[in-house]
Amino acid sequence: MSFLPEHFLPHKELGSRAKLLRHSSILSYIFFIGALIFTTHLISYNFPNVLGFASNISAADLLKYTNEARAKNGEKPLVLNSELSSAAYNKARDMFKDDYWAHVSPSGKEPWDFIVGSGYDYMYAGENLARDFNNSSSVVEAWLNSPSHRDNILSANYNDIGFAVVNGVLDGRETTLVVQMFGRSRNPEYKASITPSAEVSPQVLVQTNAVQGEEAGKVLPAVDMFSVSRGVSLSLGLFLALLLMLDFWYVKSQGIIRISGNTLAHILFLVLALIGVWYANVGVVL
Repeated sequence: MSFLPEHFLPHKELGSRAKLLRHSSILSYIFFIGALIFTTHLISYNFPNVLGFASNISAADLLKYTNEARAKNGEKPLVLNSELSSAAYNKARDMFKDDYWAHVSPSGKEPWDFIVGSGYDYMYAGENLARDFNNSSSVVEAWLNSPSHRDNILSANYNDIGFAVVNGVLDGRETTLVVQMFGRSRNPEYKASITPSAEVSPQVLVQTNAVQGEEAGKVLPAVDMFSVSRGVSLSLGLFLALLLMLDFWYVKSQGIIRISGNTLAHILFLVLALIGVWYANVGVVL
């Protein structure tokens, strides 16, 4: 029997699945995924400059997407404010330092404490948080899909905004924390630091260098481990889906009566593949 029918097509006489869909092959795929996850974590731990967590999130893009959402809903654009950005950065640093993920710190420190501590005297204030995202658009999209976060973004009570994008280790894993602070000053004469259309400079956005790591000079990994996991999981999932489609078509077209199959093994593989894809793309807002 040639390679193609033997490995990709069901056995017509025996009614068995193609070799690449049999139990032993499925177990090999599962073992491969497990080995890949273990290897990527091992490499990222020992060689963080080669393989690790990396994201492409910037305050400039976050401001752009936030104000685009406000414009679509008839709201005025928010003005980037250095004091709110400083408050957001200090909040992100505090979460990494005390290893927590919440609006209120374990010591009872609230978002407003960071805002007041930065020198911003607010009439209204709000905070959105996000973690484990890879790009700016997905962060803002996740916020807009959450009613409470969407209310903050579209609220007419705010006219100022600040951002922090900081890399670090939280709950024992590398991640990027994004903090979005909103405010309206009590002082009617208060002038915001930057107009919405102005250039975003590293001097005003104190968190800009933190995108490259919490410590100055830290080098981003050459390869993003989550992108690797996502790519492999999607590739294997697509490969299996195509095999199953081919199997279904061939059985129907040839009138093959199948006595038994490995349905449970296939379902297990699909679940593991989906978990791999989800884990690679997971992002949480608070």
